[in-house]
Amino acid sequence: MAKIARRTSDEIKELRSKGKIMTDKERVSNLSEAEVERMAMADPDNFLKTDEDWAQATIHRPGTRGPQKAPTKKSIAIRLSQDVVDNFKSSGAGWQSRIDDALRTYLKEHPLKHA
Repeated sequence: MAKIARRTSDEIKELRSKGKIMTDKERVSNLSEAEVERMAMADPDNFLKTDEDWAQATIHRPGTRGPQKAPTKKSIAIRLSQDVVDNFKSSGAGWQSRIDDALRTYLKEHPLKHA
């Protein structure tokens, strides 16, 4: 049975920087095809064991929106200062939504007068 060790991301980075291999490649590469098949069939997390199972499998692409009744946002091109873009991008995923939130807040605090 395999030994499972828990490590933090910092510990993994340190091991990789020292050139330590995280798997026993020699043991794995010496397994026969029959041994690999047996281990895969015995794995409780393996739910695709037969050709029938694979025929029923579907590909899921995370991050894609399904059909919407009405678009919630409008795609536009806008020119922004480089430092503004850099600041929002450096905050990670969702930076465009944060720009949208900032503009929405501004509009609430400074209503525009329409001609």
